[in-house]
Amino acid sequence: MSEILGPKPTKSYKNDAFLSSRQARSIRVQCELGDAEARLKQRGIDGTILFFGSARSRTRAQFDKKLAEMKTNGEDTTKMQKTEWMCEIHEKVTCLSSMLAKFLVESDLSNIAILTGGGPGMMEAANKGVYGISPDLSMGMGISLPFEPSLNPYVHPDLAFEFHYFFTRKFWMVLQAMSLVVAPGGVGTMDELFEVMTLQQCGKIKVKFPIILLGKEYWENVVNWQFLVERGTISQSDVDALFITDDIDAAYNKIVDSIKVQLKEGIGPQQKGQKKAQEVQKTAPPVAPGH
Repeated sequence: MSEILGPKPTKSYKNDAFLSSRQARSIRVQCELGDAEARLKQRGIDGTILFFGSARSRTRAQFDKKLAEMKTNGEDTTKMQKTEWMCEIHEKVTCLSSMLAKFLVESDLSNIAILTGGGPGMMEAANKGVYGISPDLSMGMGISLPFEPSLNPYVHPDLAFEFHYFFTRKFWMVLQAMSLVVAPGGVGTMDELFEVMTLQQCGKIKVKFPIILLGKEYWENVVNWQFLVERGTISQSDVDALFITDDIDAAYNKIVDSIKVQLKEGIGPQQKGQKKAQEVQKTAPPVAPGH
């Protein structure tokens, strides 16, 4: 028997070249599905309040600072100034997220997290709101993009995800949603909003959770909802299901009322059981304290 040993082959599941290949795409997809499932189960998260919105918004302080820097450097501020109107809604998103986080904490609903796409702008605003109340309820599901190298700093490390495939990310963002808040945004936000509306319309999402469109002027101008109804391409009920508002107290009450119903009827997260659902129904405040 030869004492000279031949080369030790690399096992397929340890072969980086294979795992990065086209042939292994289905395996990578399975990893993005399975890893998220395992981590969410480990953390006991089985429900979310979902926020979508532009990555280009800033707080008033951030906007003023950036604008001043650009002027000092002699840069063209035209594009920047177009986004100034979003400062007010950015701060409303932070406030609404904070209110909802207080509701979850006071109702002992630690199995429901506040979820965003994990990026800057409106997503960071929502994560910041919950992070200030309960960091371990702040979740971000990012996507690998060259202009967003990492998640925003207000996502809890244990609830930080980065996906390669948009469809696996969307699957997990929507699967456990109990309500949706959509702040003004561009192509990506529109894509996410219309996909959720389509899934509800087609019955792929069984729970008719509320869709809050925050920023009335924006949403009533950027999409001519009634024209779609008049032309017969959607039903009036599709439009009526949207809650378009500037009032974060009204948005808060709409979301909280829906979560109470979902828990009571057994169509939402059930880790806390029927008893907890009854307690939430009785004790949850109509508007978050201190607002």
